Amino acid sequence: MLILNTTERLPRAQKRSVNPVKRYKKQQGFTLMEVMLASFVLAVGMLGSTAMVLRGMQQADETNFETMAVQSATNMAERMRSNIRGQGTSGNFYNNLVADATSVKDCLSTCSPADVALYHAYIWGLELEDSMPGVSPTGFVTALNPGNNDAVFEITVQWNAFKRTSATSADSVVKSYVMIFQP
Repeated sequence: MLILNTTERLPRAQKRSVNPVKRYKKQQGFTLMEVMLASFVLAVGMLGSTAMVLRGMQQADETNFETMAVQSATNMAERMRSNIRGQGTSGNFYNNLVADATSVKDCLSTCSPADVALYHAYIWGLELEDSMPGVSPTGFVTALNPGNNDAVFEITVQWNAFKRTSATSADSVVKSYVMIFQP
């Protein structure tokens, strides 16, 4: 039989086996402060991403209007090219022509080059209203050298847009696309 003196020290291995029960601290979950901090960080991130998405949508709208203006000016240039008699010394009917979707002369039998130019202005006005709703688009054609056989025209499309001046306000500005065209 082995009798140990209580004053003697046990080797480490024996000490561990003598007292095998250790108490571990139980996990209690998240504190209220941790949950509030995580919620705040998440809310700030969501606000930032929402602002970024809204700005992206506004930029997409601006790009769409610019594309429509280019397409509309190109269409008007092709219409002018189809009515070559309406330009130059024979009578420049496209000089100071404004897109007008309200009046057009009905040509049942024959149309003069001036009538065709007015019809083109009518079609152009309808096209602008349909392709750029809500921004009040206008279009006009100006001859840069009226009365010459080699007429050069400036086709302009304008529309209203908004420019941000601060985080909470924006000013209305007029944007435009200008095309120099020689038929």
